[in-house]
Amino acid sequence: MAEPDVLTLQRLATGLFVEYLGETTADPDDLMVGLGYPAPLCDRLWHGHPGTIHEPAPQHVQVAWVGLEDTVASFAVGYSCDDEGRYAGLGVISAAEYELRRRRVLGGQPPTA
Repeated sequence: MAEPDVLTLQRLATGLFVEYLGETTADPDDLMVGLGYPAPLCDRLWHGHPGTIHEPAPQHVQVAWVGLEDTVASFAVGYSCDDEGRYAGLGVISAAEYELRRRRVLGGQPPTA
């Protein structure tokens, strides 16, 4: 498997297609489901999960994760860059890869095979 294309401060932009590089969330409660928020379309934030940047503030980048748009993972969790301007938790993906992963997640499958 190829190394992820980690997001850098220079490439940060609204609408950029990204993937989640962290560990797959094992517990749906981590998404704050059942605490007054609408249920997500999928049950976890997967390693490789696709999303688009909707808030590109350099020290609190927010991503609308496919199927999880109404969860804390999309509207409250933010990512910060390190001293080299890299966002270790976010990788950049192509529009074609985003669409492939989006279809898989919305179909109830992990984003990558």
